[in-house]
Amino acid sequence: MDSSGSQEKKSIPRFTSFKPKPAPPPEVNRPHEHRDREKLSRDEKSRHNSRHRSHRERRADRREHRHHRRDDHSSTSRRVEPIVNEPPQPETDLYIVDLKGDKYNLVYGTLHRYSVPEYRRIGRGRVLGLPPSYRIDRDSTEGDAVVIRTDTWRADATRAKTRSVFSKQDRRPARYLRVRKDVHTDPTDASKDFLPLNIFGKRKRSASLGRVDSEDEKYAYRSIHGKAKPEDVLPSEFEVVSESESDDEEKRRIDLEDEVKQQNAEFSRAVEQNPHDVAAWLRLIHHQDALLGGAVNESRPLSYAENMSLADIKLSLYKKALKRVGDTPSKDRLLLGLLEEGSKLWDTKKLSEQWQDTLKNNAGFISLWIKYLDFRQTEFLDFTYDRCMAAFVDCLKLNVSSPDSREKVYIQTYLLLRLTAFMREAGFTDHAVGLWQAILEFNVFQPDELNQSSAKDQALSAFREFWESEVARIGDAGAKGWKSDSSAPVEPKMSTSKFHVDRRSVFASWSVCERERIINARMPARSLDESDEDDPYRVVIFSDLQELLSQCWGLELKDALIDGFLYYCHLPPLLTPDNTETTRRWGGDNFLRNELIDNPEFTLNNWLPRLNTDTEDPAISPVLFLHNNLIHTTDILFGRHQQWFSSFSQWTSNLDGRSDIDTGWVRRTLRMLAEANPTNDGLAEYALAFESACDTKDAKKYAKSLLKKRSSSLRLYNAYALMECRTGSRAAAEHVWATALSMSTTFPDHDRIECALLWCTWLWELLWIQDNARASHLLLSMPQNNVDLKSFPETLSQAVFSPTGLLKIRSFLVEAQENALSVRNAGAFVANVDCLAILSYLAHNLDLDNALEAYNAAVKRLSSLPMQATTFKSFTTELIHQSRSKLLYHHVRTRGTYRPARIRELLVESISHFPHNTVFLSLFTWNESRFRIEGRVRDVLEDVTTKTSEPTDQDSLTATTQQIPVTSHLFAIYTELNRPIYTGSTVYSVRAAFEKAIGETERRAGTRNTVNNTTKPTNASAKSNLSIWKLYILFELAQNDIQRAKDVFYRAIRACPWAKELIMLAFSHLRADVVNQHHPKDYSNKDVRAALSGPIPRRGDGMDFHELHRVYNVLVEKELRVHVDIEGLLDEMVMDMSRDGHGGAAGISFGRGITMPEDKESESEIENEYE
Repeated sequence: MDSSGSQEKKSIPRFTSFKPKPAPPPEVNRPHEHRDREKLSRDEKSRHNSRHRSHRERRADRREHRHHRRDDHSSTSRRVEPIVNEPPQPETDLYIVDLKGDKYNLVYGTLHRYSVPEYRRIGRGRVLGLPPSYRIDRDSTEGDAVVIRTDTWRADATRAKTRSVFSKQDRRPARYLRVRKDVHTDPTDASKDFLPLNIFGKRKRSASLGRVDSEDEKYAYRSIHGKAKPEDVLPSEFEVVSESESDDEEKRRIDLEDEVKQQNAEFSRAVEQNPHDVAAWLRLIHHQDALLGGAVNESRPLSYAENMSLADIKLSLYKKALKRVGDTPSKDRLLLGLLEEGSKLWDTKKLSEQWQDTLKNNAGFISLWIKYLDFRQTEFLDFTYDRCMAAFVDCLKLNVSSPDSREKVYIQTYLLLRLTAFMREAGFTDHAVGLWQAILEFNVFQPDELNQSSAKDQALSAFREFWESEVARIGDAGAKGWKSDSSAPVEPKMSTSKFHVDRRSVFASWSVCERERIINARMPARSLDESDEDDPYRVVIFSDLQELLSQCWGLELKDALIDGFLYYCHLPPLLTPDNTETTRRWGGDNFLRNELIDNPEFTLNNWLPRLNTDTEDPAISPVLFLHNNLIHTTDILFGRHQQWFSSFSQWTSNLDGRSDIDTGWVRRTLRMLAEANPTNDGLAEYALAFESACDTKDAKKYAKSLLKKRSSSLRLYNAYALMECRTGSRAAAEHVWATALSMSTTFPDHDRIECALLWCTWLWELLWIQDNARASHLLLSMPQNNVDLKSFPETLSQAVFSPTGLLKIRSFLVEAQENALSVRNAGAFVANVDCLAILSYLAHNLDLDNALEAYNAAVKRLSSLPMQATTFKSFTTELIHQSRSKLLYHHVRTRGTYRPARIRELLVESISHFPHNTVFLSLFTWNESRFRIEGRVRDVLEDVTTKTSEPTDQDSLTATTQQIPVTSHLFAIYTELNRPIYTGSTVYSVRAAFEKAIGETERRAGTRNTVNNTTKPTNASAKSNLSIWKLYILFELAQNDIQRAKDVFYRAIRACPWAKELIMLAFSHLRADVVNQHHPKDYSNKDVRAALSGPIPRRGDGMDFHELHRVYNVLVEKELRVHVDIEGLLDEMVMDMSRDGHGGAAGISFGRGITMPEDKESESEIENEYE
């Protein structure tokens, strides 16, 4: 066939019935649709350019503010993409042609109401293309769905109009079942030496011999009853009982649905009788869940319509309650509930308006502002770094201006902690560190002539001089503190980048360069430092800190700031009875427990011990879970690896210098804080334990220097002895213990109480190596408070405890126990209890029940304390349960015979009292995993991660709104990943655990998928936790399911728009070349959880250039920190691709599951929000 290029075109034959189409109109006469499309393209590009220009202007303003001369960025001209001419369409008013669709479908889950043109319906509900009998049922309510019904269904119009949205509930009459009685019971069964797994096996055998019950004949294939229905098929062990029979047999059967309705009536009467009772209103509102679900179908997930209706009912009740209660201190609980239910019904714009109105009319409630911070930080569409920072500052100012109260200090510290964590996770790590240095210097190391009663302006002026002198600050080498005037000057540093961006692999090279700059920017730079970086944010000047520092003056923040600093560094908290009800709650906060995001090289293999071994032993050590939620006692602070829980096991994996937190700065800061608190031996012991985890040699030197200054601190002697033990110097450790105990006779009574810590620690070190003989001789030495080391090493045989000796030791320990209780020394009290338990354990031939009596007696003794000691009782009781669990673990590991049911009973008791303590959860899971019955673990974890307690006034001291700690969700995921496959653990069960953690289970049970439901975290979910999202993405990658990993990634950055490290996963893990290298089309990976035999096919591909470009734009538009700016380079590459015909990236879609809509009205409102 000849080509058109080689021959002339032949004329087309003309016929009378054929009329050629008119020639296309000239450019100026094209239909308005094409001109509008071209204009829309230009508008989108203009908005895109304006956003990028605003980002560059922010950097330029920063440079000008610092008096740095910088070259202006030359603007790159944008070339309009060529538009392909299309055949014109005749203009008409009958219909509108839409070739692009509504992009807001992906944003709001429905059409944008203002984009829908005016129209009129015709046909009375009939649908074009369907038979006339099918019509739209406008009386049905299914959210935004269109319900199609036939005319036959609408025979009864009145019934259709009164159709309830709860019609999806199961309305079938309830069937009552009972266990079928076995009439063939054999009297000799009781004497048999086995238990049959199926007690009805005899009936089946009888059936095989021809004796078939009439009930079995009912549904034979020739039965007149017809084919059996699925709901009529029952297990052989059960039979249906009629309601009358049930009433005759069970006269006391309770109708649970009537009980639920009766409770609702009682709650309604309570609010009518006392309308000012906030707690009564909350009980009524929360009861609506049970009222809707019903007692029969309480396990059935609600549909979308039911969820929306339930939210609407609760919303109306909240509004009614707010009108009736008036001005009450607990009004904020109703306001928070109203906003939470409203978030399920309102769009983002209305929800933001409601927040503004609520805060304007109730500005005095700090709890509202903290919850507003959660909303601002997680609202993807409206989030920018500057807007969120402004919200934090407003909240800090409000709390400072509030009346003095007990919770004021803790709330201010929590806000500062949340702020600095937000800054670091957004990429401004050097700013966060600079702010912590300033706050600690300003509050802990202030000069003696300044105190909290001094004028704030005077203190700020003096601090300005210190900061601008750029001498060493807290955590820097050579720092002495603001008050000393002897801090060493800091020498200027010179840094040169080793890596540069390569246009041939732009995103691969950029991610390496960006990672290098992130590591270099962990600490603030000085103005004299020289670098090839053009980053004006590197130097933290006083004006960056002044507004925030002014909110920290006049408050006694010293102790709370130390707690906050530990949480910021992702270090375990230093818990005491004083902070167990306050700062301890921060350890489960979604926004704070993000350890896994610090290390970019973290993998799923680092988290799962099963993947690091070739064995299939289901009983994995319980001490390997890293995200602990427990009381960090001395034995845990100096925990032996894989022998007992260890406080700093997570930190040891971050010592390679790849973490976002500078280890050297943390070590030096802790030392300075310990020296600034000479009476706080607990903090000094903590600093020693941390030093020991980082560098044992330096830790010993530091311990000796501390003991020279605190020569009567038995706690520090004990810590030093443990350090010697951990390095294998057991003889040196025993010498330290013996010397300290003999010296204690000259110490004051208050210090001598802590002798119990040394005795208990020494005993446990002997028990761990199963040296029971020497442990027995150590117990016999207690009444003398002295140990003869010369005869001690020769002890080889088990000591014999005479009745007199036992009585003498018990009297000594009981007296010491009472002395510790009188001064409220929880650690010494529990140490004496531990010694009593070990004494009974060794004296009665390692009998566990005898040892447990000591713990039971101690709990009973605590219960007799007055009500004023409630916090001390709770803290000490948890310590007792932890100590008891350690003895249980030791007994199971070292004894060949024990009763698993007894161990389970004790651990369940501990979990019932302290459901989120990971010591009890880990040991319970470990004990159950030794057997083939795994249902108990899932049941316990289901309760732990579901049941929430009612908020109390005490919760205001914690500032956090998290009800279920994120550590419990992480433990549930960890357990599911480590559970053997033969117990029912699958890829789907692991995904279910992830979805439950991020609060998606209820949403996915419904029929709709809206943005509001995917971006509003609840108090029970961990949707704002970066660690869980990262684990979820890595898990899907381990399954070779790249498409799912990308979907989870987009959901993650929608839920956590401030998290730079989450976004960076696109460039380090989801990049196309990385996926092709580590996840070939078919590969076999022993680390994959499914453990399938054979190769696993890959699903989906990695991110190409255009996807990565759009993800990079998220960093820019959300104003996150970008050290290496490649905007111009990417724009040039896009234009080159467009010119070469490879397509461009002109759209503003961000791939699957994420878009960036343009809403000028909402943008203008947000800009005026803080004016």
